[in-house]
Amino acid sequence: MNNKHVPASLHKLLKTIAPVIVRIRETSAANYMALCRNNRRRLQVIAGLSFCAGLTFFVTLSRMQSATASLGLTTPVLIATSGIKPGDIITTQLFSLRTFPRSAVAPTALHHMQFGLVAQQSISIGELLTTTNTGTSTSKQLQLPAGFRSVAIVPPAALPPMHVGDHVDIIANGVVLATDALVLSLIENTTVVIVAVTAELSAAVASAAAIGDATLVVSS
Repeated sequence: MNNKHVPASLHKLLKTIAPVIVRIRETSAANYMALCRNNRRRLQVIAGLSFCAGLTFFVTLSRMQSATASLGLTTPVLIATSGIKPGDIITTQLFSLRTFPRSAVAPTALHHMQFGLVAQQSISIGELLTTTNTGTSTSKQLQLPAGFRSVAIVPPAALPPMHVGDHVDIIANGVVLATDALVLSLIENTTVVIVAVTAELSAAVASAAAIGDATLVVSS
């Protein structure tokens, strides 16, 4: 614009606010540069956090694999995927095959499907199928008396002849854990014996059975 056509008052005003305009431009430019720097910094922070997250994931995965390996050999077990009632025929739709460390699996756990398997007790979702809560359709099993608990025992040595309904003493490391326990069932083609013991003795008997220390003595 030709200064000759600008009134003196307006020319004076423009001259007065010129430094302000320059300052606004400089401030805007500085803010823009800071914004650019902050954006780069933000991207750098995101990249750093992503790297840390990935490193943490791989370290955790490595530790989990090491922990799994330290547990030793694994074994497949049958896990109920549906609620099963006593007397139900156990089909492949009612369980799934999972793998667990062998040291964490009870000796009574089932490792493969058996033909004619029938639930002997109520089995909840996620519960192991064992020789205690299952049996074959031809298995003979007594009703669990009220106030008693059933425990599966795999004796470490040969057993004397016994039958369902016999009474036995349960011994572990030379200590009598329970007397006059009732034989509920003899699992076919195995050495597993299902016995009924009183509720207050069931924990000690189950612990001895889990580590294979429990044996049975037939009582009169």
